[in-house]
Amino acid sequence: MRIKLRMFTVLVSALLFTGSFLFYGNLNAQDKGIFLDKRDGHTYKWVKTAGLVWMIENLKFATPTGSWIYNNDTANTKMYGRLYDWNTAIKSCPKGWHLPLDIEWNALIKALGGEDNAGEKFQQMDTIKVQQDSRSAMVTQGFSTLVSGVRHNDGSFDGMGVWGGCWSATFTSPDEAVDWLFVKGSKAIGKSTSTKISGYSVRCVKK
Repeated sequence: MRIKLRMFTVLVSALLFTGSFLFYGNLNAQDKGIFLDKRDGHTYKWVKTAGLVWMIENLKFATPTGSWIYNNDTANTKMYGRLYDWNTAIKSCPKGWHLPLDIEWNALIKALGGEDNAGEKFQQMDTIKVQQDSRSAMVTQGFSTLVSGVRHNDGSFDGMGVWGGCWSATFTSPDEAVDWLFVKGSKAIGKSTSTKISGYSVRCVKK
């Protein structure tokens, strides 16, 4: 697997998000909602930003080929969705939605404060609060579904809960396409190019 990290360093020691993020809760009612995928009955939260409607959950649609569950453990699907190769990702979104092009990713990144800040803000938009037991009390920690890990070309999985990436519909060669990378606790979003048979998450968008 050739992942060319151009502006991004994977920080395996990244900090957990704590507390709550107010972006989703503060949106006007017409700028957020829930979409039902009639193909399989899954629902997805969405927000409208930068003139587009973005799913703020990873796609879970099970395709006949070209998509996988991390470590083949179905328990991972609920939070992290599935990982798709690029050729499957490009046609996996529900009717009326599509895999975002780089121009659409760039509009979102600009709206979220640029590449140095958009990674954190986009992660926090879909942060799931999870109650965890500690020795002293119950504490709330945030986990973003964007850090869903990847599937390497050899079939191995890596990174879930620490880092992950989403495909762009923009490709750079017959064999490679653009993906956008996230690391838990990092403010930045990183642009990478990977082989199309790699497995990344899918975020769908519509106008």
